Amino acid sequence: MSLKFNFSWQPLTLGDLELLRQSLIIKNPEVSELNLANLFIWREFDRPTLARLDDYLLIRLNPPNEHPYLLEPLGPPPPPSFLFFCLQETGRFSRLPEKFLSFLPQKGITIKENRDQFDYLYQREVMAKLQGKKYDGKRNLIRRFLANFPNFEFRLLNKNWKKEALGFFFSWAGQKGSSENFFPLSLEDQAKALEIAFELWEELGLMGQVLLVKGELKGFIIGSRLNENTIVVHFLYADRTSPGASQLIFREACQNLFHSFPLVNLEQDLGLPGLRRAKLSYHPFRLMAKYDVYLAKNEK
Repeated sequence: MSLKFNFSWQPLTLGDLELLRQSLIIKNPEVSELNLANLFIWREFDRPTLARLDDYLLIRLNPPNEHPYLLEPLGPPPPPSFLFFCLQETGRFSRLPEKFLSFLPQKGITIKENRDQFDYLYQREVMAKLQGKKYDGKRNLIRRFLANFPNFEFRLLNKNWKKEALGFFFSWAGQKGSSENFFPLSLEDQAKALEIAFELWEELGLMGQVLLVKGELKGFIIGSRLNENTIVVHFLYADRTSPGASQLIFREACQNLFHSFPLVNLEQDLGLPGLRRAKLSYHPFRLMAKYDVYLAKNEK
């Protein structure tokens, strides 16, 4: 392979959607960053750019709180020389799954585990039942909600719920309190991602449900396909004054909405202690380890 390539980075646009969709179907990725919906709904925050090199499609993210980084290349298994060349040009790979590390060059690089970006994987059937002593607390909260709100219902979510969902999000954010709880994503970043999700609902293959009590929105969940076995949950918001709403929404989605996927990916905890505790409290089936890779002399 010749390594005399020129990187020509172009911002991600809707015109790239089908190219990415097909490339990701072939890739069958493991990490949530390579979910089609995530690449688009967070594009104003991550500022993704694309480049084509030989048989590979490269995705570079440039979020405001990090140095730019490359995701795992889309294409055939890459030779170490190609990956080293990419590192020389761009400085860093990030969010690499463990199995990809075997493709890396043996010398001249530094590999670091990135715990804050680990994905949380759960067996959908286990989440649909929440059986056993370790889930007593979850079941108790659900029973509490059912006792307080016996007249609840679930409805399928679609793009027509945009106004109501955004209004609920801001209400939820007000309940949550300090804006520090949203770091590193601002309230505006999250709201914009949610807005884009509804605008591109069908194009991104999103699915969701809303929880209603006498017509009042109590929460919602939105997810989409990561690979043939895994659904990624992008958003789950529940009324914080209605204990058990979040647990009921998640259980119901695992029972019905996500029924065709054996695994559920709840994405990262971003190093936020409260979010980490919440995700660990569901006793994940697996933590999907991710790694950063640098040139040894350019580690940042």
